[in-house]
Amino acid sequence: MSEAAALAGTFVTSLLFRVHSLPLSDRSEWAARWWRDRQSRIPLRPALDEAERHLRQFASRRIDKSRDRQMFLDISVIADDEGQGRCPALADGLCAIYDTRPQTCRTVPLHYSRAPSTLENYLDRFTATPRYRCDTSPAAPAILDGNQVLDRQIGEARAKAVALAKADRKWKERLLALMDDAAPGAAGLPTYDEVLSNSDSGYATLLPMIVAWRVAAREGFLSHETLQELCRKQAALIRARIARHRADVVSKELLDSLAVYERQLSRGEA
Repeated sequence: MSEAAALAGTFVTSLLFRVHSLPLSDRSEWAARWWRDRQSRIPLRPALDEAERHLRQFASRRIDKSRDRQMFLDISVIADDEGQGRCPALADGLCAIYDTRPQTCRTVPLHYSRAPSTLENYLDRFTATPRYRCDTSPAAPAILDGNQVLDRQIGEARAKAVALAKADRKWKERLLALMDDAAPGAAGLPTYDEVLSNSDSGYATLLPMIVAWRVAAREGFLSHETLQELCRKQAALIRARIARHRADVVSKELLDSLAVYERQLSRGEA
């Protein structure tokens, strides 16, 4: 919640839902494929156990025995990149908010959502990404040794990011409970099955952040004054984005999102 509030004055933000599925058994072909794709440094069974422990820290777990899988619903916040396919904070190739960047950004290139045994492979792919200016010369300081993060700042950032995700568990569990509500579209949230279907197809589910902020305000995690201030910031950012583009290229989703924020502000809804 604190990360989302910090981003609200800088970026148009969305609430992201994604279900990560892990094999229950280590004897299936799916488990073998999962392990090969993951390119973990450890054997299959320990890799599954490590992935489960890691995801349990910030995601809600369910089991589907009929499909031999355990599912972890991750609810997080994402900054809208305006379809550019890159971080919206980049300016001339540099981070424009470096000193105040969110905790999750501070874990790059060893992102906190990745389990230790997968970090080496991820780091290799990250540094090989075209246009990323990574120093991989022998003189560059080592930041990783196998599963161990050597860089103190990144190690501390990973721990803090996980702690923040844990602190949001009560809020996220309330969102999950509302997603399970029998009433279609309860609180404007998708159902768990809708999120799972999208995740199985390789897509995340995105909603305007106001949906989660309203729930947080009703549950006492957020004051009404803070809710209104967050809405003012988001509405201002959306208006500025709309003003930068021709009317015929502004998406309906963006216009609809602005209407929701403006309605919240005009009525003072909680």
